[in-house]
Amino acid sequence: MMILIGGLVRVFQGLVMAAPTLLTGLFIAAILRYYVGPAMTRRLFGGDSLRALPQSWLIGMLLPVCSIGVFPILFELRRAKVRAGAISAFALSAPLFNPLSLLYGLTLSRPVVIISFALASLAMVTILGLLWDRFSPSQRDDEESKGDLSGSGMAASNDGELIGLGRMLALVTFMARELVGESGKLALIAVGGLGLLGAVLPYSALQSSFEMHDPLAPARMTMLAIPVYATPMTAMSQLGMMFVHSNSPGAALALLLLGTGLNLGTLVWFTRQYGSRATATWFGSLVILVLAASYAIDRPLVLPGAEPAGHTHAFDNYAAPFPSGTRIALTTIREAAVKPFHLFEWVGAGLGALLALLGATLSISGISEGSFRRSVRPRSAFDRDIPPSVLGFTLILGLIALSVVGCYAYYPSPSECLEELTIIRTEAFSSARAANVDQALLWVERFEDWSRKLEVGTFLRRWEVRPYQRMQGYLVRKKLELLEHELEHDPYEQEEVNKAVTALLDTDRRWRMSYSPK
Repeated sequence: MMILIGGLVRVFQGLVMAAPTLLTGLFIAAILRYYVGPAMTRRLFGGDSLRALPQSWLIGMLLPVCSIGVFPILFELRRAKVRAGAISAFALSAPLFNPLSLLYGLTLSRPVVIISFALASLAMVTILGLLWDRFSPSQRDDEESKGDLSGSGMAASNDGELIGLGRMLALVTFMARELVGESGKLALIAVGGLGLLGAVLPYSALQSSFEMHDPLAPARMTMLAIPVYATPMTAMSQLGMMFVHSNSPGAALALLLLGTGLNLGTLVWFTRQYGSRATATWFGSLVILVLAASYAIDRPLVLPGAEPAGHTHAFDNYAAPFPSGTRIALTTIREAAVKPFHLFEWVGAGLGALLALLGATLSISGISEGSFRRSVRPRSAFDRDIPPSVLGFTLILGLIALSVVGCYAYYPSPSECLEELTIIRTEAFSSARAANVDQALLWVERFEDWSRKLEVGTFLRRWEVRPYQRMQGYLVRKKLELLEHELEHDPYEQEEVNKAVTALLDTDRRWRMSYSPK
């Protein structure tokens, strides 16, 4: 029973994590379908030119989606008959980085490491895309492309008859029906990988599996990452913990390229579209490229003098959520299921649930996008014959602009971060001194997260984070890690916890002073 519950908890967590980026992917797919159109979509992704692969990689880097959020977009790219190599490049690169995660990643280690990871992903998707273009099956005929490849299996509507308010209603209808259609099914398959790992791997089984000097660490991570589903921000957070604990850089790259860029649903999608034999060749080539890149950077990116910490909690969310012998109760399950999430994820999950309810209602009622064609409804005062390309590219550029604005919203100004950190610091230290271990660990995790937000927020507004500020931030996070270890030490020793808190106070004061306007 504990194995089953553990797997279900991981599936639930995966769905909540995926909700915001899946909604974004549905919105982008709807824009491509009803505003950009197939011809302009092919041009947007490079057409048949040599720039198709790097252009698809760049578009993927700009859009805030995950490996589940790309599913509805992939259906639209296939429907528009975009080159198979470009589809492959977009499918693998879009989940890796976005403006939010890239900025966060630059605070985790030396910038050369994150830049090397980005260039490695470009090289991988380019090589794989060239191979895929050469050996993939030919495109299906127009009739099949407009029918079965439309994403939800519904017949494609005549986009020219959808204008104004009708097209906007069709966009929402498409998103809702697709969420409970093929994209929703693939999302369940994707998070099923997390459920499988949560049921099979014992609690904390991965704490010492990816040490820096372990020659099998990149290969072991490659195997683990195949069923893993991770959002870009989750993966970046895990990479940061790997850097702090001096884990294998090659294993970190394998986690990013496969754990973030791929999931089980991706393999199912490629199998359905191109066949099992072609997909096996594509996937085998991908694994070989990931292993080659991981071992190529594993030694060069090791920091001089770095020593492995011996264990890390970065991958605990891929193993069972409960220690053996835990007495399962509803409160225990609820606490384990909701612990990793903040307001952003819950808002996305709530909107996703409402959209899924709408999609189920529309499907049962037989209402589709075609119901809003101009020929079957009265003309509205909002109907205007504006070229789809103008609307489409305006919406795409608006989405990119929204990503930029989102960066400033997600990473507040230094003064706001310092105010938030004052509250977090008080809660963390008081909980630690009061021997409230669970609460202290929760606030320590938030302390570390906001310390990185402070650095990114400073860089966005001042275009600089001084070396002294970086060093003090590094020292604060190292001492937070020591405090975390003392809180988890068995047997628990309050005196050692108090010493760790006292040692952290002086470093924390110097760190805060480094951001003082004076």
